[in-house]
Formats: sequence, C-alpha cells, structure tokens
Amino acid sequence: MNYTYDVSVIIVNYNGKRYIDTLFKSLKELVLDDIKLEIVFLDNASSDDSVEYLRSKYNWDNINIVKSEKNTGFAGGNNLGMKRAGGKYIVFLNNDTKVDKLWLKELYNRIVKDKTIGIINSKLLFFYDFIKIQTKTNNKFKLKKQVKINGKDYEVDNKFAKNLLLENKLTCFGHSYFYLPLLDENSDYEIILQASEYQAETDYIVIQDNIYKPNENGEIKLNFTVEEIIKLKTTLIQNAGSGINENYDGYDIGMSEEDGEKYCKEYEINNACGASFIILKEDFIKVGMFDENFFMYYEDTDLSYRIKKLGKKIIYYPNSIVRHIHTGSSKEWSPFFIFHVMRNKALFIYKNISKVIGLMTLFKYCIKRDKTIRKAGLSGLKILIK
Repeated sequence: MNYTYDVSVIIVNYNGKRYIDTLFKSLKELVLDDIKLEIVFLDNASSDDSVEYLRSKYNWDNINIVKSEKNTGFAGGNNLGMKRAGGKYIVFLNNDTKVDKLWLKELYNRIVKDKTIGIINSKLLFFYDFIKIQTKTNNKFKLKKQVKINGKDYEVDNKFAKNLLLENKLTCFGHSYFYLPLLDENSDYEIILQASEYQAETDYIVIQDNIYKPNENGEIKLNFTVEEIIKLKTTLIQNAGSGINENYDGYDIGMSEEDGEKYCKEYEINNACGASFIILKEDFIKVGMFDENFFMYYEDTDLSYRIKKLGKKIIYYPNSIVRHIHTGSSKEWSPFFIFHVMRNKALFIYKNISKVIGLMTLFKYCIKRDKTIRKAGLSGLKILIK
C-alpha cells in the first residue's frame, strides 16, 4: 500500500458541535516532530451544523471531512472514515475528548518500535478534575444527593461514590467518600452540601485533614480560592485499558480511581477502548474492520479479539493521555444505551466465546418483561439469522 500520511486520526461525529472547539484546540497544540498527520472528520448525518462550523473555524489543510448520508454508528462511521484515510496507522478518537500535546507522538513512536503490538490504548482521564469529600461519623448520617457547585445544581454520581448507600439520599459511614467535579476548572468555588439525620458533634466531612461541620440548619458550606483548588484537586481514571469479567460484561480498568503510580506503567490488556487507540491500517483491514452490526458498544472488544488472533498483543500506554467526557454521544443507562450494550454483549459472546451461550443469552432477553431488553434479544437474533 502507498500512504500519504504516517497517521490518520479518525473522529466520528454525531451532533457533537459543542465538542469541536475543545477537541480541535487541543489538536492544534500537538507536538508532532516529523509525523505526517491527517485528521479525518466523519460526520454521521448530524443536524447541528457540525460540519459547517468545523469548516468555518478550522480550515486546516490536513483535515479531511467525510459526510455520511445516514448515521452508521461508531462502527460504521469509523469504517467509512478509514476507507477515506491515507495514513499507514489509524487512530480512533472520540469527539468528546481533549488530547495532551504528546498524545499522538507517544502512541506513534511506541507502535512503530514493536511489530508484536496490534493495538495501543491511551490513558483516558475524566475530562474534569475533582475534589474528594470524605465523611466521618460514629455511626452513620445522611446527605442530600443534590449539591450546589458555584450556584449550579449537581447530583452526586454513583460512579464517583465509594463505601456509601446512594438512594434518595447519601447514607454515609466513617469510611465513605465521594468526588465532586470541578466543572468550572481552575477558579474560586463555593460548594454547598445539606446534611440530614446527623449528630452535630460526631458527623462531619473532611477534605485533606480539614474538618467541616454542618451548621444549625444542616448546611455545610465550603469556600475555596483558585489557589486552594489547585492544591486540592485530584484526577480520576476513566479507562486504563478494558477487560471482560466472568459474566462477559465489559469494564474499564481503573474506572473512577485516582490517577497514580499504578496507572503510570505500561501493561498488556485483554481489549482496547475505542475512545483512543492506534492500530496499523493493514491489520485493521485484515481482520475485517469494525463489525457494523454492533453500531456502537462492544465493537472495540470484538475487534480486539480478532487482532489477538493475529498473534499480536494489546497494551495500555500511559504516556499517551486523553481527557474524556465519557458517553458524550449517548446517555449512560438510557434505553438506547441499554439496548445496544445488552444486544452487543450477546453478539460478542456468540462470535468470540461460545455460539451456544450467545444464543441462550439472546433467547433469555426475548422473554424478559423489560421492553428494551426484549427488543435487544429480538434484534440480535435477526442479525444472526441474516
């Protein structure tokens, strides 16, 4: 094959105009040295003027805009983008990201040095930094899930809460903690929490050894200067590689853990996360590209298993860093999300683990009361019958 570029970065976009500035400003700051880079922007029939906006603000010579007549999902969009790409290596990058200036250079330099590597997975960090809230009590006390951060309402996310019960309220114990996102990044902050069912003398929160107790109304008001926030903030891992558990559920290694020494070392992983990884274009074509039946979710896992059949390994490489909003194109646990995750899990099992288990999984879905899961089962069977 003849290649015009060393690397083609493929970005699939579906109504992601709101992410363009953040992503492309970071791409502009990339340290490339002698790497010849092409950016393929594949638009999946957006209705938010994404393409027009990109053309008006980022009219770069190395941007190749490809418009799909219909929404073909993450799998189909990336396949179409790859067909129009002129790079020897392909990088798949989510549109709801911001890349470190050495992100691409680190990926490229690592893969060209080792022909046994099939895919390299970047370190994915949550887009915003966080402040850690620890709770102390002799028994337990409760906090409202709703928090005010600089006057804006925020509800504590289960992903960022540990060792507590998160229902209508947060039931906190002496070893509970949760993280609040610094949505205004580096600035002054006022954070207001509301305690209930608490003991004034024994129940309080701790932030880096500083104690904050509820006032007579149960309110805990925190005020920090930008200088204090810079010292207090912590970075959380979104993905340090991916895996499959004993129930064949996909998971993100390190999800919501603090970034630290554990995730600053390279290691081999079971499967890659499609938000940011590099692969040799020839290998991608050889294994049949993304399976477009998946549309989105599990397509990266399925691809990883086919790459491993080539005898190549998949690694997590922490020197390549990306900030990721996560589920920027679909809301987590929405019916759309549940449908595709459930169906594609069964299809993945059928293709890569066991046809019997895959079929049994789909049949089990078909008799579920939940309409979304039942629909997922029927859809999966139709795909296999085709």
